[in-house]
Amino acid sequence: MARKIFYIINLFCSFLLLLSYASAYVPPHVLPKLSLFSFFYPYLLFINIIFIIIWLFIKWKYIIIPLACILIKVNYIPNLYKINGEEHRTSIQSDDIKILSYNVCSFHFDTKWNEPKDKRIDSVYNYIERLNPSIIAFQDYSSSKKRNSIHNRLVKKLGYKYYYTPLNDKHNVYGNVIYSKYPIVQSGVLFPLKNSSNSYIYSDIQINKKNKVRVINLHLASYKLEEEDKQVFSKLKEDGVKTTIEKDAKPLLKKLVWANTKRSHEVDELVKIFEEKQIPTILMGDFNDTPFSYTYREFIKHLNDAFVEKGKGFGTTYNGDLPAYRIDYIFFDKNYFTAKSFEREVLHNSDHFPVSAVLSINKDNN
Repeated sequence: MARKIFYIINLFCSFLLLLSYASAYVPPHVLPKLSLFSFFYPYLLFINIIFIIIWLFIKWKYIIIPLACILIKVNYIPNLYKINGEEHRTSIQSDDIKILSYNVCSFHFDTKWNEPKDKRIDSVYNYIERLNPSIIAFQDYSSSKKRNSIHNRLVKKLGYKYYYTPLNDKHNVYGNVIYSKYPIVQSGVLFPLKNSSNSYIYSDIQINKKNKVRVINLHLASYKLEEEDKQVFSKLKEDGVKTTIEKDAKPLLKKLVWANTKRSHEVDELVKIFEEKQIPTILMGDFNDTPFSYTYREFIKHLNDAFVEKGKGFGTTYNGDLPAYRIDYIFFDKNYFTAKSFEREVLHNSDHFPVSAVLSINKDNN
């Protein structure tokens, strides 16, 4: 009897794993609550693997269903974890492009808004100086244009004299920003009404005489979680079932569903641009979504994921109290570039970790 109950629990967990797959295929604005299952894929994968191991010692035939459910989307596993990867070398070839994407949280992570942020800014600046990328995509960026500001130092000391942001005035630069050591020949906002801090900006960058690429810097809809929302996860860990769904978790779930729905509309707009294929594209930024989501699936149809190509480990990019996921990405045109290396740096300057990649322009395009 106990074995039968255990098997029923296994079947239920396998069914939930299938629902996590389905969440990537159904737009969240069609079935909003289904989108939540994308968050549970890593846990459901682990649970089903445990069941397989247990059944091997009890009744091996029972492994068929959990094993089959895992194999249906075995290609999800490299999105979650990579055994082998390639880190950046000290020097890169002249035709290679080193790029960086970093949500810096306005340099206010884990501090009060009236506290000095100079040390955090210096830490980010020193990291960029050490990494020496050719192109930077910042999200949640904020800098004055004063003499010792990070913006002024990037432009005048490190050679990023070409930059673009729609939120740019005489005294400040903020929001989504693209910095480049290569000339920017054209820039703009992909959709006219999107020039806010969560915006879709692009810059067409002349890499050399022959090659021009489009760099898109995204910051897709975030969950806008307050401190009390984050505390719900702590309560769930500490109290388990004592934490009531109605009182604590339900408001949080509503925010998650709202953001997933909003993001699916954003993605549907953006995919139309990739389908036009006017210019080789590098897409990077803070997507606020997992590698098992509708968002990711739509982008990967058109572009390659630099982490999947050359990353290593789990590649987690969220640095906070919520469940850790890879939500910051570098995608690239699969017909134009080849990924040579990828790194995720564990720096505690922000609630996101920076991600960087070295891309090589394919010989056929040189």
